[in-house]
Amino acid sequence: MRSLSICYISQTFGMGGAETFVSELLSELQQNKYTVSSYTNHRSFQQLLQKEGIVSRHIPVEIDIIGDWKGLLKAVALLPAAWVIYGIIVWRERERDVFLVSGFAEKLFVSWWAYLLGVRVVWIEFAPLSTLFKKFLGVPRFWYKLAARFTDTVITSSRHSQRGLLSENLLKKEQLTMIPCGRRIQRKSITVLSKKPEIVCISRMEKGKGQDVLVHIFALVLKKVPRAHLTLVGEGSFLPTVRHLAKKLRVQDSITFMGRVPDALEILAKARVCAVPSIWPLEGFGLVACEGMALGKAVVAFDHGPGNEIILHNETGLLAPDGNLQAFADDIIRLLTNDNLANTLGSDGRQRFLEHYTMERVARKYGRLLQKVCR
Repeated sequence: MRSLSICYISQTFGMGGAETFVSELLSELQQNKYTVSSYTNHRSFQQLLQKEGIVSRHIPVEIDIIGDWKGLLKAVALLPAAWVIYGIIVWRERERDVFLVSGFAEKLFVSWWAYLLGVRVVWIEFAPLSTLFKKFLGVPRFWYKLAARFTDTVITSSRHSQRGLLSENLLKKEQLTMIPCGRRIQRKSITVLSKKPEIVCISRMEKGKGQDVLVHIFALVLKKVPRAHLTLVGEGSFLPTVRHLAKKLRVQDSITFMGRVPDALEILAKARVCAVPSIWPLEGFGLVACEGMALGKAVVAFDHGPGNEIILHNETGLLAPDGNLQAFADDIIRLLTNDNLANTLGSDGRQRFLEHYTMERVARKYGRLLQKVCR
């Protein structure tokens, strides 16, 4: 295979699993002799990319057409400047073999300019977008429809996301390819099963990610396992709501709110149970479930996509019926009180991670696809 030259471009308005995945993916591709450069508006993401050895430059404009009305009106005012700025970026990188794009607004800007200059474009789509398409009188949907004419291939991270995109009839089935996300996690991170009844949840603090649901679940767990402890890792505007709920249910003394931490995996490595309570309709993959399995932890989640694509019920984790808080609590209780079950699910989950979700495997799939697109 020939070495390709890749330019990654993405606007993002917060740091999460997608940014972690992309930084490690680009690093792995670069180690595989691909030439990689990147552009982003987010300083922390830029620093993360640079830490991974990726050349990263700043996008001096932010176009948010999927946030709120204030952001949309600001975007309208900045549209002329954005067209010019992205045109300059694409012109500067026109010798690249392919543009890799994952943000929303820049899909139209980059894809249109790249089409004019004859450069291939591949999108990464992390989530189903049906909810976003309904916002602002359908403006995001119209934007996406225009952009879809100029892309060659769209990579989705799950079948759940793929089905969601196909249901909108904006992309053709032959445009879509499913490649899961992955992580680069060293074996030395694996620890023995914790004897402490410790539950860890790692996620941005925003409505839909399920931290409020998990607090209700944890209150049920404490009735059976009074020594249980819950650690919530993540920051965001939803944090005060979750704190208030913990006090209301009188479980705050058994919960630790960590906020943003330098190494979330270090916290997860000390857990007995990895809880993934997301009920978010825009969830595209659920990287923390992979991280839990990589560290040999039994994972508990609700039985809906995309989590049930990653976790195999009673094999690599436990899936509670969608919306059933008592069943979710019972699953956690089983893992806190049954060493054999927790060990077996954790071990089998680790094996599934090695077979499907290592960054080495995922990057090879990306490489093969990009080679095919640029052939």
